[in-house]
Amino acid sequence: MQLSARIAAQLAHPRGLPGRLLGWAMEIANERPVGLAIDELAPQDDEHILDAGCGTGAALAAVRARSECKLYGIDRSTAMIAAARRRLGHEAELAAEDVKDMADRWPPFDGVLALNVLYFADVSGAMAAALHGSLRDGGRLIVYVTHRETMERWRFARSGAHRLYDARELEETLLNGGFQRALISIEEHRVAPNVRGLIARAVRCGDGFAGLG
Repeated sequence: MQLSARIAAQLAHPRGLPGRLLGWAMEIANERPVGLAIDELAPQDDEHILDAGCGTGAALAAVRARSECKLYGIDRSTAMIAAARRRLGHEAELAAEDVKDMADRWPPFDGVLALNVLYFADVSGAMAAALHGSLRDGGRLIVYVTHRETMERWRFARSGAHRLYDARELEETLLNGGFQRALISIEEHRVAPNVRGLIARAVRCGDGFAGLG
């Protein structure tokens, strides 16, 4: 297997020592996107916040530093869950689980982070629908993905393991998951030299929820 394909596979599902090392490298590389996403999330005390695809737990630790939230995290990589557990201890409930297979063991969330995970969403919309279903009415989902035009320059992203997004494609994925167009906003950011990223905010609007104030 070519190096680029091995990197793509590890990004999709980190395993063993290479996966742990890549996880820490990605934590450093994503420091600015994580900060932007948490600014958009604006966590408040006593909210239930999920990081769907929590990796090493860096985003949850940053949420904890801003507010007294009840923290939850899932990641399908047991290596990443172990790293997050070492970082967060008993301050977060963590589970090794795929985003699209999230169980109903936890309450509906006030806010959900999905950072660098929609690359691995299937075209059926199951992952976006699972994120939508995990929110209470009025709860908000914050998504980060690197823009397709940046990703296309990186060989690992051309291996077929990643879905790529521009703003229109990201909006379409969220619409397929059940979010309403009027409650989706997407902003482009320069997150590093020559790296463009997209931050999306999508609010769940269900029965009995009249909309944003």
